[in-house]
Amino acid sequence: MPVRKLTRWTVPATEPPYIRPSVNLNHSGLIVAPAIMRLWVFLCVFLQLSSPKHTDSGILRGTNFTKFSERLHLMYRFMKILTVATIFCVFGVQNLSAQAPQQDPVSFNFDGAIAFQSDTDLSDVEGSFSVNRWFASMGVNYAWDFRNSIGVSVGGGSAKYDFDELTGIGGGDPWEEIQDTRISLIGRFGFGERGSFIIIPSFRYNGEKDSDTSEGRTWGVFAGAAWRLNPDLTIGPGIGVFSRLEDGTRVFPILIIDWQINERWSLSTSRGLASSQGPGLTLGYQLNDTWSFGLTSRYENVEFRLDEDGTTPGGLGKDQAWPVVLSAAWEPNKVVKLAAFAGMEFGGKLKLKDPFGDTLSESKYDAAAIYGATFELRF
Repeated sequence: MPVRKLTRWTVPATEPPYIRPSVNLNHSGLIVAPAIMRLWVFLCVFLQLSSPKHTDSGILRGTNFTKFSERLHLMYRFMKILTVATIFCVFGVQNLSAQAPQQDPVSFNFDGAIAFQSDTDLSDVEGSFSVNRWFASMGVNYAWDFRNSIGVSVGGGSAKYDFDELTGIGGGDPWEEIQDTRISLIGRFGFGERGSFIIIPSFRYNGEKDSDTSEGRTWGVFAGAAWRLNPDLTIGPGIGVFSRLEDGTRVFPILIIDWQINERWSLSTSRGLASSQGPGLTLGYQLNDTWSFGLTSRYENVEFRLDEDGTTPGGLGKDQAWPVVLSAAWEPNKVVKLAAFAGMEFGGKLKLKDPFGDTLSESKYDAAAIYGATFELRF
């Protein structure tokens, strides 16, 4: 079977992608269900995602949420959401190969991820820590032609830190579970014969459950322009501008690239695991029509507001690292994409600041193993 060139996904509004119009979901005789059916799918997934946090599963009932049981719970919740979403997507896609392909300007997406960071030692203080993360987002996009579209995306998740025998950074557990909520708009617009412009303004909240909501909000925007130099290469500059929880603004450059090196290899701007700011780069390899592999690297810099009852009331936490991961993705059609990844985080550092932005303590941490899974649904 001939190997097709890698087809990128339309990226939800939470992250800055390479410039690429929405993918036509008509493939192998499959067409997307009418918009009303897809809206029903969207609402069902949303209700499942917003269900109570603690499951009634007999396997987990009565556990004390050790590290293993917490990860088992997270995996169970992840698979529960994925199962419901996949079932409705199957019902939402109809095999109408006898009919002519149809174009629908409205599309929906639902993405999710779980990631586990293994226990790693802190370098400058005594102790170690691990992290369990999950994130899910849903969005709707309207494309009035091939090059112009606008959409909205809403996402949420959490990162649960588990500190062990910590003697520094707050004199105890400096923080526990960090919540992440965001709303983004995304616009893609063509100009000239080969140019594209993308802009993604967003609102974010990062903080512990009982932290001051108004003190955990940030605003930001990604913007960039790219030019299609030839059928296999689109490239251009971009910029990210974000407010900080402390005083100041973070500004960083972005490289927008979508390069099909040859029939199997590609290099592209990639998005990360939800809580990050700024894109990374992915070197991809297309094995066949359904399987692909990738090597991705990016810089993570996440800050969050602490609650009023912790060791540093109203303070600020920060986690910085440089993850490098290998991924394997299965894409049986244009609706479903599942992937698993594993790698290492390098150059990690935790930092604790008081409410006024003064650093109280900080420590680097050793290279940490990370692994997890993602899913992407388009309908």
